[in-house]
Amino acid sequence: MKFIHITDTHLVGDGQPLNGGVPSARLDACLDDIARWHGDAAFCVISGDLAEFAEAEAYRVFKARLDRFALPCFLMIGNHDDRDVFLSVFPDHPKDEHGFIQHRFETGEGVFLFLDTTRDGRDNHDGQLCPARLSWLRTRLEEAGDRPTYLFLHHPPFGIGISYVDDIRLADADAFAEVLGHGRNIRHVFYGHVHRMTYVNWRGIPFTSLPSLNHQVPLIPASVAGEFCDEPPAYGIVQIADDQMTVHFNTFLQRNPLHQT
Repeated sequence: MKFIHITDTHLVGDGQPLNGGVPSARLDACLDDIARWHGDAAFCVISGDLAEFAEAEAYRVFKARLDRFALPCFLMIGNHDDRDVFLSVFPDHPKDEHGFIQHRFETGEGVFLFLDTTRDGRDNHDGQLCPARLSWLRTRLEEAGDRPTYLFLHHPPFGIGISYVDDIRLADADAFAEVLGHGRNIRHVFYGHVHRMTYVNWRGIPFTSLPSLNHQVPLIPASVAGEFCDEPPAYGIVQIADDQMTVHFNTFLQRNPLHQT
């Protein structure tokens, strides 16, 4: 099977600029590329920071795009999002019994768990998995048993060597790790938040992240005369087979032809 991973779209109003880009235009280009070349994917996951300022209008812009998009989409929220505002625009999106935007999806290839790591409050940018959310995760992992299990969250539980994002990573990493220990076949964890393409093996579990669709965080802050940089956006194409999982990082705006010389 194949599925798509997108993260950190940071939508504002339709056609409005943000940090050197136009988030709605970037989203359009991304969805168009997926529809043209990867329309056979089973679903698409968008792992948080859907909107920059958590405004209802931005979520309405998002909804209008997804209403025209053929693939089923699972949405997650991040530190720039607001749970209540999101649900006012997407009232039917799956959530758990406590109202958190997290749920379980199962296919013949495995169990997919989508987590809500958003801490309440407009000025809180670090991540949180409170006892209720951790209890939900533990139950879902125990239910999964030996089936291949894939997790998605916005905030990583570790640092990547960039203080800008490391200072606002997931809190209580040890509690999260303890719950992960109840999973008998966790194959991979996908995350967002860091606006970079990374691979991390944390406590024996592989994690990957993607660039934002709009603006990136430089690896070396002093190398850029600004807070963000214009490294290319990308989406992930994940292919799952019996004995292999492959992630392609598709920099869809940089695919110009070259000829052998």
